[in-house]
Amino acid sequence: MDDMDEYLDILDECIKLLDDNTNVLNDIDYSLQSEKEDTVVTDLTKNDLVEMAHEVSDSSRIKKAEYDFVRRFLEKTTGN
Repeated sequence: MDDMDEYLDILDECIKLLDDNTNVLNDIDYSLQSEKEDTVVTDLTKNDLVEMAHEVSDSSRIKKAEYDFVRRFLEKTTGN
């Protein structure tokens, strides 16, 4: 394995660690914000629940797209 491959492997590991830590920090922030807003909502409709599910799905897709963008950008800048 040459130096460039080793560098890319280390870079991939760092990106994964940052991504994992970002997720943890986002989860902590979300939990703290949720605790402030914790109220029981009893009048949710099916449409409300479906909209919430779509928002979660969109958020997940955005996070994956960001990760893929950064990966492609790094590959482009490092010449791979």
